[in-house]
Amino acid sequence: MLALFQPAARVMSRLKYPQKFLLISILFLLPLIVVITQFLSKINEDIDFAEKERLGLIYNAPVIEFLQYIQRHASLKMAILKGDSSLNTTALGEAQQAADEAVQAVNEVDARYGDMLDTRSTWASIKSMWMSVKNASPGMNPATSASTYTELLNNILKLVVISGNSSNLILDPDIDSYYLMDTVINKLPPLTEYLSQIRSYSTASFVSKAVTQEDITRLTILSGLVNNNVDYNVQGFGYSFAANPELRAVLQEDVAAYQRTITALLSQMNREMNSVGATSGSMTPQAVYDAATVTIDEVYRFYPEVSSSLDNLIVARVGRFEARRSVVSVVALVAIAAAIYLAIGFYVAVKQTIAGLDEATQRMVKGDMNYRFTSASRDELAQVAVSFNNIASELMVARDQALESNRAKSAFLANMSHELRTPLNAIIGYSELIEEEMVDEGNNEFIPDLKKIQTAAAHLLSLINDILDLSKIEAGKMELFMETVNIPDMIKEVTMTILPLIEKNGNRLEVNCPDWVGLMQTDLTKTRQILFNLLSNASKFTLKGLVKLDLDRRVEAGEEVIAFTITDSGIGMTSEQLIKLFKDFSQADSSTTRKFGGTGLGLSISRRFAQMLGGDITVTSQISIGSSFTLKLPVNREQIVQPEVEPISTVTRKRKTQPVAAFAGTLLVIDDDPTARELVNRFMLKEGYNVYTAEDGETGLKMARELRPDVITLDVMMPRMDGWSVLNALKSDAQLASIPVIMLTMVSDQNLGYALGAADYVTKPIDRERLIKILKRYECNVPGCDVLVVDDEPQIREIIQRTMEKEGWNVLQAGDGLEALQVVQQKPPQLILLDLMMPHMDGFGFLQELRKLPTGTDIPVIVITAMDLSSGDHQRLNGSVEQVLQKGAYSQEQLLNEVRSLVKSMALNRRSTQEMRTTS
Repeated sequence: MLALFQPAARVMSRLKYPQKFLLISILFLLPLIVVITQFLSKINEDIDFAEKERLGLIYNAPVIEFLQYIQRHASLKMAILKGDSSLNTTALGEAQQAADEAVQAVNEVDARYGDMLDTRSTWASIKSMWMSVKNASPGMNPATSASTYTELLNNILKLVVISGNSSNLILDPDIDSYYLMDTVINKLPPLTEYLSQIRSYSTASFVSKAVTQEDITRLTILSGLVNNNVDYNVQGFGYSFAANPELRAVLQEDVAAYQRTITALLSQMNREMNSVGATSGSMTPQAVYDAATVTIDEVYRFYPEVSSSLDNLIVARVGRFEARRSVVSVVALVAIAAAIYLAIGFYVAVKQTIAGLDEATQRMVKGDMNYRFTSASRDELAQVAVSFNNIASELMVARDQALESNRAKSAFLANMSHELRTPLNAIIGYSELIEEEMVDEGNNEFIPDLKKIQTAAAHLLSLINDILDLSKIEAGKMELFMETVNIPDMIKEVTMTILPLIEKNGNRLEVNCPDWVGLMQTDLTKTRQILFNLLSNASKFTLKGLVKLDLDRRVEAGEEVIAFTITDSGIGMTSEQLIKLFKDFSQADSSTTRKFGGTGLGLSISRRFAQMLGGDITVTSQISIGSSFTLKLPVNREQIVQPEVEPISTVTRKRKTQPVAAFAGTLLVIDDDPTARELVNRFMLKEGYNVYTAEDGETGLKMARELRPDVITLDVMMPRMDGWSVLNALKSDAQLASIPVIMLTMVSDQNLGYALGAADYVTKPIDRERLIKILKRYECNVPGCDVLVVDDEPQIREIIQRTMEKEGWNVLQAGDGLEALQVVQQKPPQLILLDLMMPHMDGFGFLQELRKLPTGTDIPVIVITAMDLSSGDHQRLNGSVEQVLQKGAYSQEQLLNEVRSLVKSMALNRRSTQEMRTTS
């Protein structure tokens, strides 16, 4: 049985839910709409049918009136032509005038409905005949006159039947209205004609005063026709009354009176005609005419009663049809609306369940494994929700196990990294010292071996750093330090560093870096690392060939990017090798690994760095022709996810630290960047200023009115109310307009905008050349200045001591923070080299205690550590050391010095002005 529905199941499985609901709705609603449309169409046809019936009644009303006056005119004309002078000849003229008026009434309805009822030609013929009758000679033959009137009257009766047929009256579907229609179309018009003939012939017979047997026979025949007509008519009324009892109350008395009047006339005429024999009896021609006319007029009065009742029945029928149409329309619309509403509701319910499952899935992907999806439905989808929650529970258990494993791995890598770096420090440091001593002594025998040791140690250090970087990326702990970078300067530095490696394999390096590529926002260290890695790979897999580095600045997908393209003429790669190129611990193939070495992490880490920076690395390659790697990075990467750091308090406050110099005035710093506020705060406190800060323009204006500071520094770019708006408000206030305002926009990276304050920052293993360059900035004025080296590793202390003694420094040593504090108290040094990871008291604790000592507040500190500082570590160093290290497009030290000089001069000028005003 289920096999029968498999085709339908396959069709539905290929459709999405909106398409499924649309298909089912169409299949359900289409036949319903067709049936309802057909039903409403039939109702509309019935309404149109009944409305057309009413047109027949409207048309026949003046026609029947015309018939009445023509019959009267014919009877009078016949009597006059027979020679009766007793009749009032004026009545003939009145009948003719009334007939002419009826003609006008028929003309009006014929002009309106004649085309619809197909009566135009017949009515035109009747009018023509009536004109002939009117214009006939007064002395025309009675027989000819009778024939002409008979033809005219027959045509009028024919017109009544035509309008009845064309207006659907003859086809009336209901019993009650059908027999009323039969009365007004088929019974009463011929009946009036029969009675009119009786009137005409009876009147003529009494005029001639000779009733012949032919007259009696004619009267008998006409009486029979009248009686048959009346009997059938009364019988039809009986059917109508049975079908519609309400008609009985309306028409029964009129029907009885109509029947009695006709029966009385026939009895009287038969009695008079048969009693007199060959001569006229008691009635005069006028009396005969009047008696017949009264009866005929009674019949004509009965006609509008029946016609009105028929019209009421048709109107009532139309009302019922319209009510039925309204009911059907309303029910159909309600049914269709309900079907659509329920279908949409069903779809929405399914969609909500699916959306809920999707949301739950997304939250799980983002790490919220505790979220449980609850379905409001009780259908089969609810079972899916239950199964989903069960899966979520299982995944949460698996996630916890994986996180625990990952934590263990990260801890292992961090510990191993530190443990491996420690002996590497000694290997690299001592080999460099030995190499220097041998060079000084002129002993070059072991220098090649020492360089091999240094190369092997550097390679091992690179592997350790790659593994540690990969671990940090996977753990989501790799931080970005964005800054404005001069691209040509960066490329010069990169090429100078990589050039020896390029030349090692006999390769040639071509660099195309136009000056117009300009600046970009990026993490300089990671960008250089990516370029080093790509250029190193290009050189490694190319022998005596060409390595090219091309730069371009262009717009792609509405974003400005810098494209770094590294092209080589090396061994190239197949499409299969390209597929796994960026996978961890993977190279092109095993033979490549054996021949060229490497861990397969360089490209993987480089690509992840590029993606963190908002870009990517793509590659094209051909075997034996070479490869081309393209690194694309955005020029302005403002939406980089920044590492979470403990923000500097944005509460407006006065710095509690006492200024070093004498009180120089009050400074208000208005800046939305907490780092900028902190930098200016620390810098200007040393100049003796009381510094107040505000985090936005509105707060700054309020504080300016309260404090009346000597100088205001104002950032330009701020949310809600920018610096220009604040400046305008300050200068528009008479009490604040005289306060000097320095517009200040610091160009710095937010991640590195903390007040680290170290004289510099050096990582282990120590780059001796870099350390010497830094130390030269702190050369003392007299020879033999003291430098304190604080490190728990004796080898490191020894390497640093031997290096610095060659530079003319007197080196003091301490194994931890506690020992270093004792040295500072006994003999304060001019410079401190500080490791952060130490037992007993680490570098952070030492800095905190150092700044509490009177002799330790102004000693420059250079941090030397093997650990990777997080943003939290930087925050812990905040404000604890002498100098601030900033990275940006401009030197922030120069900028702050400029601010200091400006604030000083403005404050002094303002104070002088105020004193002069006070004196005057």
